[in-house]
Amino acid sequence: MKRLALLSFLLFTAFCFGQNTGMIVGKIMDQELNNAPLVLANVSVKGTDIKLNTDITGLFLIENLKDGDYTLVCSFLGYETKEVKVSVQSEKPAEVKLSLGASSISLDDLEAITSIAQKEDKTSTN
Repeated sequence: MKRLALLSFLLFTAFCFGQNTGMIVGKIMDQELNNAPLVLANVSVKGTDIKLNTDITGLFLIENLKDGDYTLVCSFLGYETKEVKVSVQSEKPAEVKLSLGASSISLDDLEAITSIAQKEDKTSTN
């Protein structure tokens, strides 16, 4: 009987702690192409190690966030970078929908792209 009570207590507390997390669901679109989805756009949560990319439909999902306010940083090469403040509550997912417009590319970005392409060319020939 004591074991059953202990097991019930442990399951109940695990269930309660598991419910205290929220999520952010979002979509990033291309402002220049009639809001077409931006595939593989970068999404990160400022002040954390959370970094991910959008899928083929421009969607992203960030789970297991504690309740509170977060700042999302959304970027894509050749497009402007936007920061969006999001309030996360465990009762319902926070939804984000934004469009990124094209920006001029810096010489540093161009250099990074060409160095990556050159490295890929060297590895594919070996």
